[in-house]
Amino acid sequence: MPAAKKNSATEADTAAVEAAQAEATESPTVFEYLDIEFTVPPFLDIPMDLLEATDELEAVRIVIGDEKWREFRAARPTIRDFRNLSDLINKAQAGSGN
Repeated sequence: MPAAKKNSATEADTAAVEAAQAEATESPTVFEYLDIEFTVPPFLDIPMDLLEATDELEAVRIVIGDEKWREFRAARPTIRDFRNLSDLINKAQAGSGN
């Protein structure tokens, strides 16, 4: 039986609070999902490649970086897991100018 996944609503709430704190200091937001620690830089520090992203998969990969993208993919995520990760990244960016 696969390991139980963490409650994404709780993680989203935590990420939103951390994003607000990060915005105040313009520091990265760090959160954990699927036992992987992700760091989302302040919006203005995200690679400019994001502006050329043609889809959400590419955008998430750019924001979290290739190494974390490989870790995420190695966890054999579901489409729901990807959606949850994308939501967490968006919450991490909330209020940071995007």
